[in-house]
Amino acid sequence: MLAEFEAGIGHQRTREGMALTKKNGKLKGKQPELSEPARRSIRRRYAEGRISLADLATEYSDGRSTIHRIIRGNPESPK
Repeated sequence: MLAEFEAGIGHQRTREGMALTKKNGKLKGKQPELSEPARRSIRRRYAEGRISLADLATEYSDGRSTIHRIIRGNPESPK
C-alpha cells in the first residue's frame, strides 16, 4: 500500500514536470527523421510520376508506409 502511494506521487511529479517543460516549449516529442525539404522533394517527385513509392523508400532508407504518410500529408508517426 505504501509502495502504491509512493509510485502515485512519482507519476504525479513526472506529469507535472512534463507539463512545465511542454509549457516552456522544450518538450516536443519525437521529431521527423526526414527534413522538410526532403519531404517536399518526395511529394513533388511522386506527384510528377518520376519515381515509385518503393523506389523512394529505398532511396531514403525508410519504410514504404512512412513515404506514403509523407505523400498523403499526414504527420510522420514515431517508429
